[in-house]
Amino acid sequence: MDLRHPPNLLIPRTMKSSNNEKLLSGPADRGAPLRNNCRQCFTARGLRVVMFVLLSSLVGLSCDSFLDVEPVDRIDAPSFFSTDQELLIGMNGVYAAQRSIYGSGTIYNIIEGRSDNTGLDHTDQAERVEIDIFAEVPGNLLLDITWAAMYNCINLANTVIVRGPDAEGDAALIARIVGEAKFVRAFTYYHMVNLWGGTPLRITPTDDFEETAVARSSEAEVYDQIVRDLTEAATVLPETYDGSSGHEVGRATNSAALTLLGKVELQRGNAGAATAALRQVVSRHSLLSDYGMIHSPGNDNSAESIFEVSFNPANQTGLFRQHFIPQSVAVELGIVAGGSTREILFPFVTQDLIDAFDDPNDLRIPYTFGTVEGREPGGYITKFIDTSAESDGADVNLVLLRHADVLLSLAESLGEGGEAYALINEVRSRASLADIGPDTPGSFMEKLMKERRLEFAFEMHRWFDLVRLPEAQTIAIMNAQLAAQQTTFQRITNYNGPTSFSLTPERLVYPIPQLEIDISGGVVTQNPGH
Repeated sequence: MDLRHPPNLLIPRTMKSSNNEKLLSGPADRGAPLRNNCRQCFTARGLRVVMFVLLSSLVGLSCDSFLDVEPVDRIDAPSFFSTDQELLIGMNGVYAAQRSIYGSGTIYNIIEGRSDNTGLDHTDQAERVEIDIFAEVPGNLLLDITWAAMYNCINLANTVIVRGPDAEGDAALIARIVGEAKFVRAFTYYHMVNLWGGTPLRITPTDDFEETAVARSSEAEVYDQIVRDLTEAATVLPETYDGSSGHEVGRATNSAALTLLGKVELQRGNAGAATAALRQVVSRHSLLSDYGMIHSPGNDNSAESIFEVSFNPANQTGLFRQHFIPQSVAVELGIVAGGSTREILFPFVTQDLIDAFDDPNDLRIPYTFGTVEGREPGGYITKFIDTSAESDGADVNLVLLRHADVLLSLAESLGEGGEAYALINEVRSRASLADIGPDTPGSFMEKLMKERRLEFAFEMHRWFDLVRLPEAQTIAIMNAQLAAQQTTFQRITNYNGPTSFSLTPERLVYPIPQLEIDISGGVVTQNPGH
């Protein structure tokens, strides 16, 4: 995403689907983005306006595909949500807001760009460099954008959750829709608490900007709310949808809620609770026989997938795809059919990760990274490339939860033993790797974390895995990567900040956006060390 242009702001307007059903607004037309310098938008006064629009807007999608919409007359949102069908339309808007978090790729930079899997290549954007070397400042624009987009999604979910019980119609459908909203809210807070620590816990909707000034809750309080949301969601969400309405592909399921609950409990150190949640899911899904099909165009919502964010190439609903290998290289090598001339802003693959794939027979390698002789050191991310794409409109969904994660998370919660190794080896077998066991060199956690690193490379898991380790170990891993990466800065232009940095405990979480603090009048406080 070019930081000179802001992401798709969720401008309030109304929509209808191909069958003329009214929908609430979707993301603003990509063909007409705001052209002002993004820094001007994010002045203290400007952010008030932008964040109010984000927090008060409603978005929507065709129930049939979640994606195809066109404008119609305005709907009076305050009087909406009075029936189960209106609530369903509102929930489609929540999914659209969630998609907007991931679509621009900004969140990818602040999660995956934080890990030892990636480094920076050519860029003139200081915000990305700051994140890469843990030197980010409270005014970092990527953090501002992501923070606002996440709270927009949370606010829309809050609206569905609060309005749902008063809606008329099928009680079971209403309960399910509210469960979907709780799942999305929990997922968003799960990302926030791992990136910023304790955050303002907003669980009621608002269309008043002043009401958004809420003091930060503790990490424990945020996690408690996440667990509560997921537990309640799991009781009302179905294991599968029967598909009878044609409106159900991509919606949250009971498996999605339980899988995320298991991951959340692991993240906060509750192995027993994680095991209990994950055992309920482990037999419901299966691994695809071909690793390369997991992120393959046209293979969305596969047997392995548990929850994914849907994108539509026709509507170009996000910049997430086609941004992992420079277009000039991709076109030259025939990796894509055509493409824009915009250079890639996402990271390259670190040599450390390339070396971690120490078995040349690992079938995951070609679907994870590629190297080009005579080009840049390290490698390029190939996992999400749509080889038929002409430009940004690639047809690849973003898989957030999948069965391999259930297997490896359950193994972690169980700890070293025969069952845990069997789960790990199920994942390794698909990659054509030999079984491991207690006699394999390394501790159980070292072997498990290596397997997670290779299996989920660039899927926004690695940083969250690293922060589950003892703090000193996390810091040592990242400082080794920072030291190895210093030559990167010979290739970065227009960056005048520090070119070396050592990770300290305070930098394990991001600074709260300064504009959030300013706008709250000091109600929201800064993380120590920022």
